[in-house]
Amino acid sequence: MAELPFNIPQSLRSFNERFEKNPKTGITKLSRHLKKRGPDAVGHFLLAWFYHLDDQNSLAIKEALKAKTYAPGSPLMEHLHYFLVHPEKFEAAVPVKSYSSSKKLNQSNRKSPILDLDSLIAMLEAVESKRIKIPAEGEPFDDTDLAKQAEAVDDIISETLAKIHVVQGKKQQAIEMYHQLKEINPDKSDHYQSEIDKLN
Repeated sequence: MAELPFNIPQSLRSFNERFEKNPKTGITKLSRHLKKRGPDAVGHFLLAWFYHLDDQNSLAIKEALKAKTYAPGSPLMEHLHYFLVHPEKFEAAVPVKSYSSSKKLNQSNRKSPILDLDSLIAMLEAVESKRIKIPAEGEPFDDTDLAKQAEAVDDIISETLAKIHVVQGKKQQAIEMYHQLKEINPDKSDHYQSEIDKLN
């Protein structure tokens, strides 16, 4: 198989190797990975490319549009579905007018779509590196007590929460909440009283 016309992150390279050995397995494994991982523009981009190489163009377009959704503003992702169906692929001239956005893509501002994908990958890797890390022993950390912020949640009063208490079998808490709701919203007092009567 020809080399990919773009760079992919290390975390997705194994799927490319699987695809080279067995396209169906590579596609299946990457699809499962994306379902677990959630929104991943580059992953859907790669899956779109795999579908395209496997002559499943309608699925390729579907994945390309997902990639576009997960990377708004990316010139490459904006037109990926177009590149996949165009005979010249990534060398195709970008349409001046986009039907999905009022922004116009200025082709002269970029050297190639590949550079934009590389920039996107670099940005995504930078965000991934800023994940929360557990500090090593002896390393300083923020030990702010969040209990006071959590106590504020106990003060939430709503009809929905009262209904949740009922479903959970906490009738007394629901009744108390309905009494508080009667005081807060006297216009609906009769409604709340009927809910209390149902629970008694």
